[in-house]
Amino acid sequence: MGIFDSVARGMGSLRPLSDEELEGEREALRQRYVSSNNVGEASNLYNELHRYDKEMTRRANEAYKRDNPDATTRRREHGWYLPNDD
Repeated sequence: MGIFDSVARGMGSLRPLSDEELEGEREALRQRYVSSNNVGEASNLYNELHRYDKEMTRRANEAYKRDNPDATTRRREHGWYLPNDD
């Protein structure tokens, strides 16, 4: 971990964490949320869980884009649920 990662982590960024560290910290946070009896603390933990989820989703989307560089969103004229035989 470089100096910039240390500073970013100190300021609350989740980017310097590896995927395993991120999952481990999220699970510990989730367990604290589930066992919390204080509504204010539970609300803060809930918001923090969403921050972890957002970072995990961002990483998953980046990995998908790396693995599938030609993937594009394809929209059909009448919607995905209608047959092609117009």
